[in-house]
Amino acid sequence: MPETRTATNVVAFKPRQAAAVQHHPKSLVERIYAAGSLPVRADDVATKAAAVMLQALGFVVIEEILADGTPRRLQRGEARKVMDRPWRLLKPAFAGEAGVPDGQGALPV
Repeated sequence: MPETRTATNVVAFKPRQAAAVQHHPKSLVERIYAAGSLPVRADDVATKAAAVMLQALGFVVIEEILADGTPRRLQRGEARKVMDRPWRLLKPAFAGEAGVPDGQGALPV
């Protein structure tokens, strides 16, 4: 008996990976100012894009984390060239030192 195959048009769907949580730039600024600094993963492009915009407006300071773990402050316009490295976003030094949280870190993040 010849073997018959039945053609189907059923495609197995693979589960989607969880989408990265995207926050509005205003909440990003609130989280940075409350904590003083905020680490950003190397693959978090949405947060980095918002941070570049906020840096251009003077609301945040961006530091690139080098391979040995040391931070290097990025100047305006330089951040787009190093999107493949982890970053740390800091509250700018309006008075005193950059990265000092509002309320000395007493605010919940």
